[in-house]
Amino acid sequence: MHHPSKTALLCGVNVCFTVAVLVCLYLYRVSILEWHWTYWVIVIYGLVVTSFMVFRLISAYLYKPVPDRGYRPKVSIIIPVYNEENVIGSTIDAILNSNYPKDKLELVVIDDKSKDNSLKVIKKKSLEYNFKVITHSENMGKRHAMASGVKQCTGEILVCLDSDTLVEPDSVKMLVQPFIDKEVYCVCGNTSVINKNSSKTTTLLTRFQKVWYAEAFRVRKGVESLFGMVLCCSGVFSAYRREKFEAVINEWLNEKFLGRTVVAGDDRQMTNLMMRMGGKSVFQSTALTYTIVPHSVKKFINQQVRWARGSVRGTTLALTFFNRKNLSQKILFYLITFSTFITPFVLVISIIGLALFGGTSGFVSYALGLIIVAFLYALTDKILISYFTVKDAAYRIALFVLMLPITFVYLYGWITPWKGTVWGTR
Repeated sequence: MHHPSKTALLCGVNVCFTVAVLVCLYLYRVSILEWHWTYWVIVIYGLVVTSFMVFRLISAYLYKPVPDRGYRPKVSIIIPVYNEENVIGSTIDAILNSNYPKDKLELVVIDDKSKDNSLKVIKKKSLEYNFKVITHSENMGKRHAMASGVKQCTGEILVCLDSDTLVEPDSVKMLVQPFIDKEVYCVCGNTSVINKNSSKTTTLLTRFQKVWYAEAFRVRKGVESLFGMVLCCSGVFSAYRREKFEAVINEWLNEKFLGRTVVAGDDRQMTNLMMRMGGKSVFQSTALTYTIVPHSVKKFINQQVRWARGSVRGTTLALTFFNRKNLSQKILFYLITFSTFITPFVLVISIIGLALFGGTSGFVSYALGLIIVAFLYALTDKILISYFTVKDAAYRIALFVLMLPITFVYLYGWITPWKGTVWGTR
């Protein structure tokens, strides 16, 4: 159901993005002919990206999940596990207590030679619930663990679930609804942060990640879903048509980049392969899960580096086939690619350029612009995301402060895309 008042408010918020750019330009108070090239970089980039922001945030409000249409295919839940003794039991409990027909829900858990007591916990749970357990004699990585599970399951829909993730009772049911459309090959579930309220694992960093995840899924993937092109169906909780998954599984298992075998970024790679075959990838916001995020700076940086490398490899493959997509998908893909990979460079150039040529007024106006944009982002998220609180909005504004150090983390990941470990755990 559309709410006119919310729509009007959202439009008003996004119009303010353009106003923010104009205010920043006015604050420079210099002749256009006297501008240093740094100013031109900021202005041209700002106009392009601001326009894209307006489009993306308005489009995000138009996104609606597929309702429950009574579709109940046989589903195989595949959970690869490596060193998750503290959480795997809860993950299994949650999935097997889902509101889904028991005769159409199959669980396969693969232990990839864990060094802790994960296998012991899994076997204990299997005696309680009677599900399939696969054990690897050596550590082979998440992709091969998934492949082992696919060989042993019988469902027409394959669901990949991370071993540190808890699903809501209706999540499996809602995740499969988009598959009523035969053109949909993969569906990405929604994810929130579970350790945001735990006294032992809550840090300032996990609180920031809560708002980051909320926007990344509900806003970004919501917009991509409108065009049938979610660029990465997250490995946390996503589903695939079995016959399509099996058609590309060998290529997926043997991915190489610059001649080296790739072991991370399995979710982005599989999503790419699905779209390359002509299928749609969509987002289902009602298929909600909760996952554990890094609560230390070191672990967070390792995660972001891994994601940055996966982004480079995934974008490289996507560039080989998105030219064959329809016009709207092409435009959105190239805008996302531009804003993703150009933003960090512009941020660094802007700060250095303003430091050298902008003086005090340059820094003040640039900082004011960032504050205005951060505020408008937070306000838009508050409107779009049902569980966003005023406190969350405040964290979303403060998140902009972290963007500069994170920028350098991304840059490192982008220039080392061939690196990576077999299991990128927390």
